[in-house]
Amino acid sequence: MKTTMQSRTNQALLWLVAIGLLFPLFIQLSGGVYVNTALVTDSSGVLSKLPLPISILAAAFGVLFFLKNYRQAAPAISFVAALVAAMLLSILFASETLDVESRKLLLAAQFLLPTMGLLLGQLVRDETDVIPRAFMWLLAVMVPVQLLAGWWQGTLTLTHYLYVFSIYQHFQFVPVIFVAAFCLALAYLWDRYKPLLRILTVVMGIYVMASAAFLAIGLYIMFVPLFFLRRMSRLKLQRWAVVALLGAGVVAAVGGATLYYSIAKHNNNLIGDHGQYLGKFQTLAEGKMPVNIRERLGDWKMYGSWITESPRTLLFGHVSPPAREVRTSAHNWYLDFTYNFGLISLLPFLALIAYTARLVWRWRASLPEEVLWCAGIVAFLVLVDSSFKVTLRQPYSGIFAFFLWGLLLSRLRLPAASRPGV
Repeated sequence: MKTTMQSRTNQALLWLVAIGLLFPLFIQLSGGVYVNTALVTDSSGVLSKLPLPISILAAAFGVLFFLKNYRQAAPAISFVAALVAAMLLSILFASETLDVESRKLLLAAQFLLPTMGLLLGQLVRDETDVIPRAFMWLLAVMVPVQLLAGWWQGTLTLTHYLYVFSIYQHFQFVPVIFVAAFCLALAYLWDRYKPLLRILTVVMGIYVMASAAFLAIGLYIMFVPLFFLRRMSRLKLQRWAVVALLGAGVVAAVGGATLYYSIAKHNNNLIGDHGQYLGKFQTLAEGKMPVNIRERLGDWKMYGSWITESPRTLLFGHVSPPAREVRTSAHNWYLDFTYNFGLISLLPFLALIAYTARLVWRWRASLPEEVLWCAGIVAFLVLVDSSFKVTLRQPYSGIFAFFLWGLLLSRLRLPAASRPGV
């Protein structure tokens, strides 16, 4: 009886933690729940004005509750310890005079905070797929509500304003996390929730078009066709049937996207992002590079020159981050981290990537298919998304990405055949 009660308690807490990690509710220390009709919020670097996700509380609570499983989290604990040690070296030796800049200490805390998700991911045990189910049901409610709220407000783009709360960074970071959560649910739950997931696949397609987020769109159009192509191949259908079904899906998706864009193009009043939505797709249609990509290339070049300005900055980073008036980030987690803390501090991160890749390769023949899909999602967030944004530095996106990484590592500790669940 006691074991049953503990199991129910663990599952209930897993539901709460999973929902807390994904639900885009933000709190401001100066004013409670973040509610703002303005499209862009600038905190000016003031912590009390910065919208903070409830995923911080969810992750902290989860770590404290599941800390009893600390023995299975050795890789995460080792990584965080090595990262802290390396960052301390950077803080001490970036300056010739051993001065410690307060802004760099705050930035170190900002980079370290999301790694709590990695620890949590390795601490939890989810044999009944509570986590993907929580993601699926939250998306099934949240995504239609956000789309309908935007249409009610007269815009085809994603709205950040949901009346009782607003979604912070609803274009930059939230869409790709929603798509990653959907992909995980699709991989783990397809056989049990086909009707709901079929509908959610269509709804998520509309969602990514409304987001105009290239990385979210990229993850969706890479994962979904590959997933269904793989599923159809297992049904042993004739090749022509597989091609026909896949072709029909592609035609439907392209047709829907074209229709959505056409409506937006001929009804400018339905676009409330100051031309950003149409501008992205218009430049692509004209064969030109979008403005945001050109800006990123310029930022990468600038940060690259700053990183290599001396052997000290290359190894230990800079004394303090650039002034906010110059740049808020490199729009690339790797460059941003290396600029601030140097190659020395990047080594634990690269080692964790190599360790994960080695485990995936080692157990590739015995891993369940859903674990391999999870590995693909993690690879996209860590290697692709983080190369165009500071995904792993932001609390909401960083905690979630590290959490999926921790879940993956927990499934790679032993040969897959001996372990059910996530």
